[in-house]
Amino acid sequence: MKRLFVGFVVWAAIGSLVYGQDGGLVRLKLSSGDYTVRPGNGDRISVHWQPNEPENKKKLEEMKKIKVHVETSGLITTIRTEGPTRHARMVIEIPARTDLYLRMRAGDVRIQGIEGNKDIHMTAGDLNIDVSPASYSQVNASVTLGDLQATPFRISKDGFKNSFEWRGYGEYTLRASLFAGDLTLRE
Repeated sequence: MKRLFVGFVVWAAIGSLVYGQDGGLVRLKLSSGDYTVRPGNGDRISVHWQPNEPENKKKLEEMKKIKVHVETSGLITTIRTEGPTRHARMVIEIPARTDLYLRMRAGDVRIQGIEGNKDIHMTAGDLNIDVSPASYSQVNASVTLGDLQATPFRISKDGFKNSFEWRGYGEYTLRASLFAGDLTLRE
């Protein structure tokens, strides 16, 4: 039986949500903003946020309007954010071994220390993903307008329509695409 722990704590305009999950697939449908996705504690999923300008009282009040929706079906958890997330620094903690599906219009995303398949698409912004080439059987990365840096794969491209495909002997796949911005894969 899944346990759902939902707690919105808005104290000094800092919010959070905690949810129990045993790995599987996490689908992130994120409103524009600044996000870090990283491993959390065990099988828990948590979302925390704080204003990117804590001294700005108006932005502190806006933090109360951020909404996080969580749905689960079997081993698939969908997290959707709404509200003025562009004024916050959002941290999403998921189990270290989790497949990840992420869709977002604009902003900055950092994915750190997550082992599993990844399918990431953003329209605009900066996308930084930690990778270990030995873990992947296939990597497809592309940027229509911007820079593509993948030093673990010895790739560095800038300008227009940058992409690369790589094949290895690992067990995971990585698909990352960005229309405009910078895509960085780092070890």
